[in-house]
Amino acid sequence: MKRIYTKMALLAVAGLTTLGASAQSYLEDPKWGDNPENRKQNVLEYNYFSEQYNNQNYDQALVYFRNLIKNAPKASQNIYINGANIYKNKIARSTALAEKKLYVDTLMMVYDLRAEHFGDHATRGRGYILQNKAREYLTFNPADRDGVMKYFKEAVDASEGDLDPNFINIYFQELTNDYKNDNIGAEEFMDIYSVLEKYMIASGDEAAKETFEALFITSGAADCTNLEKMFSSRLAESPDDKETLAKAFGLMANAKCSSDFFFSVGEKYYQLEPSSNTALLLAGGFEEKKDFEKALKYLNEAIASESEPDMKEKLCLRVASSQLGLGNARSAADFAKQAIDINPESGLAYYLLAQAYATGASSCSDFARSSVYWLVYDTLAKARPLLTDDEDMAKQAETQMATYRGYFPAKEECFFRGLTDGSSYTVSCGWISGTTVVRSSGR
Repeated sequence: MKRIYTKMALLAVAGLTTLGASAQSYLEDPKWGDNPENRKQNVLEYNYFSEQYNNQNYDQALVYFRNLIKNAPKASQNIYINGANIYKNKIARSTALAEKKLYVDTLMMVYDLRAEHFGDHATRGRGYILQNKAREYLTFNPADRDGVMKYFKEAVDASEGDLDPNFINIYFQELTNDYKNDNIGAEEFMDIYSVLEKYMIASGDEAAKETFEALFITSGAADCTNLEKMFSSRLAESPDDKETLAKAFGLMANAKCSSDFFFSVGEKYYQLEPSSNTALLLAGGFEEKKDFEKALKYLNEAIASESEPDMKEKLCLRVASSQLGLGNARSAADFAKQAIDINPESGLAYYLLAQAYATGASSCSDFARSSVYWLVYDTLAKARPLLTDDEDMAKQAETQMATYRGYFPAKEECFFRGLTDGSSYTVSCGWISGTTVVRSSGR
């Protein structure tokens, strides 16, 4: 045994030069002890600890570990890093609940000691250490919700905003789970969200930020009441902050809010940053409120400023639909035709145009009205094969085509007007016009 110890000592002394520029340097470094004799002994202990750790002789390594944290606690962070790894290994191998709990508690103590003695490290200081501590506790004791939340909060408080974005999302995921399980209330959830949101924005990690926002949206806490409470105070301080307005409007639109606050936020944001997307969201909200005048105002403004064809088509269809709802058939037809000009393959545009013609026909009299139904039928016939993505609307088009065939003029009336089936005919009924084909109803 004596020969083995002597060999280990010689190996340890041989490694002393790795701790300083010379063998003498460690004897002068107070982090290794109060006097040269203690320092020499602690350096030997450190080398024994490292050797046993590297050889996975963990029980023996812990003997040296305990001596080091008692006699040279500021010597090296590796003491605590390797010590934590040893206890994580013991936790993973433990089968007895009481034993596992003891090892978890000891692991937490190791992190606390590291934070105490190396908390001022430039890059791996107190905040960094406590973030790792919180993650480990979640890994090994996820059922202790109070403990998990306690350690994560301690890490946030200690980090002073220097938080790993992935850590933020881990914390927020756990917070979201607790909220869904009624372990915390909405007010506490929203308060912590507001704190973490600032740190996430500061991180500049866009991918992590998207995950963070998705968690918030699906949490169930992002309802109109909570959102209004949170953003009303923020916007009271900075009413023209575009980023805050954009976020408030986006989240409240997603929650389908319809309060006066939602519309005031949306209109303010539109003034500062007009866009067709914002106009669409506002228009949809005003349509829900039956305020079609304002809905059309935003849709018309969006159409005038939009240059992207797909979005412009979408806006024209929205206006056409809104105008039909208001009974403004002529305006609906105009916007449906604009959509067709942009995309001649738009089945919805032809369908809306047919509805506009059918509505407008009521202002015509006698034969002129019947001739409009030829135009309605033709337009529905164009819509039907283009409605492949909307089977319900396609069936509606088929049903309406059958209905309007019954509205065609009688064969006798066509005869007296000198019209024969299949001949070309130009419809002229107020604002409705177009070329079609004569078809009698057989009556």
